Amino acid sequence: MNAKGQLKLIFPTKQYKKQVEEYLQEFINNGENEIAGDGGLDELKDFDKWLEKIQNDISIKTIQKSKIPSTVYLTIRKSDNKIVGNLQIRHFLNENLLNYGGHIGDSVRPSERRKGYATEQIRLALEKCKELGIGHVLMTCNKTNIGSAKSIQNNGAILENEIYVENELAQRYRISLKKKFVTNPNDMEIVKKGNLKIKTFNNSEFTGDIALIEFNKMNKTYILENKNLCIANDNYKWLEFYDYNSKIKLTSIYDEQNKIIEWYFDIAREISKEKGIPYEDDLYLDIVMTPTGEIILLDENELKEALNKMEITTTEYENAYKEAKKLINMLKGKKDKLQEFTNKYLKIMIENN
Repeated sequence: MNAKGQLKLIFPTKQYKKQVEEYLQEFINNGENEIAGDGGLDELKDFDKWLEKIQNDISIKTIQKSKIPSTVYLTIRKSDNKIVGNLQIRHFLNENLLNYGGHIGDSVRPSERRKGYATEQIRLALEKCKELGIGHVLMTCNKTNIGSAKSIQNNGAILENEIYVENELAQRYRISLKKKFVTNPNDMEIVKKGNLKIKTFNNSEFTGDIALIEFNKMNKTYILENKNLCIANDNYKWLEFYDYNSKIKLTSIYDEQNKIIEWYFDIAREISKEKGIPYEDDLYLDIVMTPTGEIILLDENELKEALNKMEITTTEYENAYKEAKKLINMLKGKKDKLQEFTNKYLKIMIENN
């Protein structure tokens, strides 16, 4: 069943005390003494103590030492304000959670199962993860828990591996929140009128999809404040190259006179399609080449932070730098060739409009 839009997440407050107590009792009556993602409600069995605990759990300054900061939410059905589930989001991982537990733990009350609520509350949890700056979410479940696995898979999860945890075979899933789909200008609030065209190429120069994004009329110019650089204005164009055999996505940014503003390279975990729409799964590092040929490596701090938070592996961290180093060496002294290449495909895409 599809429950999209039927639920909301709220942080527990005293007004939900009676409901929470009834919620806990329903699990107990159903022979379930553990509630995944409840922040310790099943252990404390005391609403006031539990509320105080989960309030302290939010910040590393107030949480019990050696514990990971987390936020607990009640999943509320909008139509009647009833608690139908709960979940907990861990703000980052430690070795134990990396092995089993992950970023999100969740439960649905026994009387409200098989209604699509688990899938929907995970979707809502992923929105909260984005707000926390979590780029790659880990979720786990026992392999025998088919319902839990399906609710995770329904949110775009990829099975990473299976491991034994206390004699139980557990599945570890990854959900990327760093997927960047082809830019549709008409989905941007700052754009009044835009156009998107995607064309597939298969030749000796390039194999994959190229997207032409045209910003015909803007409500507001798009300026990178840190560089004081305008990258989208009336009649600006972006040309995005999706090579599905590569780990690098190129975006060429042009002004209204079709003069290059910059070439922007995203280092990706993968470049692929989903439901026919091209995307790149961002791996943090980016490289810019300016019209003068200067090469700039960006977002090293973001990559390091992702490693420290255990959102990416050491291998992925090293691979990102390998790809970046290879690309930088390839770009040195090749500004004119790059410009010739991207200008050629800009002309082709414009002429095919």
